[in-house]
Amino acid sequence: MWNDKNIVFLISMPRSGSTLLQRILATHTDIATTSESWLLLPQLYALKEGSVFSEYSHITSSRAINDFCECMPDKADGYLKTIKSALVNCYRSVADDETKFFLEKTPRNNLVLNEIVAMFPESKYILLWRNPAAIVASMINSFSNGKWNIYRHEIDLFKGLENMLDADTLNIKYRHDIKYEDLVTAPSKIMDELCHFLGLSSVPLNFSILNNYPLQGRMGDKSGVHEYQHISASSLDKWKLSFSNPLRKRWLIKYLEYIGSEDLSRMGYDKDELMRSISSIEFGSQHLLSDMLRMTYGALDARFQISLICKLHNQNKRKYVLQ
Repeated sequence: MWNDKNIVFLISMPRSGSTLLQRILATHTDIATTSESWLLLPQLYALKEGSVFSEYSHITSSRAINDFCECMPDKADGYLKTIKSALVNCYRSVADDETKFFLEKTPRNNLVLNEIVAMFPESKYILLWRNPAAIVASMINSFSNGKWNIYRHEIDLFKGLENMLDADTLNIKYRHDIKYEDLVTAPSKIMDELCHFLGLSSVPLNFSILNNYPLQGRMGDKSGVHEYQHISASSLDKWKLSFSNPLRKRWLIKYLEYIGSEDLSRMGYDKDELMRSISSIEFGSQHLLSDMLRMTYGALDARFQISLICKLHNQNKRKYVLQ
């Protein structure tokens, strides 16, 4: 019978190399995984009244579910125990009979990390960190073809990161931290360390298997799959190319100031070194006009919820015309 000891959570920010690390771990015969399940988020947010938009009225639904939980012998704890059992069974169902672990990788699980740790106290947690400047650059290049789009990912860059940093207060029993930069410079070493952490026998990292290993599901990073056969650290400074104009440099400096020296150090990065790297970037004007418009839109969207209004408008359009 599987339980939370058979579940391994890979916790990271989006664009931190989690798909690469997942593929490395998936080459081990004792580890099963799928691209991204997103199973936990709707189940745990079911008890949260705010911050969710839905056609069925999430606030009303959450209130009703919380009221129902009050009628259960163990109240909300009983509900979560039932959900946990169902989730473990789901994870078990996609694993082979001899598989020891299911690796759950969904970057936005960091939004409910506190609840996950409370629900799965005996699970193992791998926290993957990456230079925040590189994460932002990857979001811009991977999701928007180089155009400014960070207002769409503020939930990840702020709340998601804060929750990962707050993991120190959760007293996670089984935790192992990794830096992306170490992963790409010494992947075999990282694999050995993870196998030791999981109590598994070490296996040589076979890049031909890594490159061809299929992850079922549509989510996850598809853009970098063809590069996995030749993992290299040569691109670690490519993020600088995305911050050549003054608006982006100013935003990045303010973001690093927001994180602060102490938290950056906890992540494994030196703030002064990052600031020197930003200062060394030559000024340019690429995307400057576009950035001005997009940053203005992002500020207005945050204030007036323009994107939400557009979604409501599109959903409320009449789909049928009376004849």
